[in-house]
Amino acid sequence: MGDDTISNRSGHSALNRRNFIKAAGVGGVALSAGCLGSLSGEQEWPSRPVEVISPWSAGGGADRTSRAVADAAENHTEVSWNVSNQTGGSGSVGMNAAANAEPDGHTIGCTAPEIALFEHLGIADLSPDDITPIMQYTEFPAALVVSEDAEFSTLDEWITYGQDNTLQMANSGFGSSWHMAAAGIASEAGVNVEHISYEGAAPAMTAVVNGEVDCTAVGAAEVAPQVQDGGLSALGVAFDRQVEALPNTPTLADQGLDISIGSWLAHFAPAGIDDELKQQLADVYSAVYEDDSFVEFMENNNFIRVERGPDELADFLDQQYEFYGNLVDELGIEEQ
Repeated sequence: MGDDTISNRSGHSALNRRNFIKAAGVGGVALSAGCLGSLSGEQEWPSRPVEVISPWSAGGGADRTSRAVADAAENHTEVSWNVSNQTGGSGSVGMNAAANAEPDGHTIGCTAPEIALFEHLGIADLSPDDITPIMQYTEFPAALVVSEDAEFSTLDEWITYGQDNTLQMANSGFGSSWHMAAAGIASEAGVNVEHISYEGAAPAMTAVVNGEVDCTAVGAAEVAPQVQDGGLSALGVAFDRQVEALPNTPTLADQGLDISIGSWLAHFAPAGIDDELKQQLADVYSAVYEDDSFVEFMENNNFIRVERGPDELADFLDQQYEFYGNLVDELGIEEQ
């Protein structure tokens, strides 16, 4: 076990606290082309441009995929969809802004596992109870990457170095999903690490390229361009199979580290929207998920498409809240 863990603390049960606070689901998300056209002009929503708040910096997975969602959504509504970046607090600043917006469907938030971590780590008073889940659209297996000029070029060399020295490991913010992934990989490998936080995956990767830190764990699809074009080298992917984004990179499990961890992205509306509006949002997002431009973007950039609608996503968020509470305790990560 590496020395990045500090002390154990008791978490509280997500199942007990949240058992009766499930978000109300909606069914029938599939629409014909004619029905989709009626979403514009005949409905109160949308009556003005829609803002999607990405809680991390430009260039990362949340930003890039949110822009792809916004572009596709314009094909199914008669208003513009714009993405803004509101960073800080490991994503809590942007997520709070979206969660506390008027529940009229004109402000959408992007979320990730961090929504299930904030309360466990004392980062923010924000949890899945405070949002209206709309749709998950992707998942990101974590990839362990180092500079292509690093003195270790294989996982075994990285482990040997980290057992004798302290690795500086970048992440996308304290309490972020990539902080959890990095801590989990380091713990499984038994290496010593110092976690260095940045405001998103993109600056964390840049820090590795520039030699500010030794390594990072971020999404395989996010890091693939810099692995393919030079600058970074991928040592392994924390997934149950090899991924198309990094076809020449073996899984960590195949190299002796039994860990599968990563991140995912979903969009949400503020809590308190009415059922009719939630249905309209779900309908548009269902159309976006199958939109040719969105599918092409995801495939061309090796993002894994995963669809969970409002009901399924609400249940998934409950499970994530419990999972990450247990992981925080297991890794001994203290509240900030």
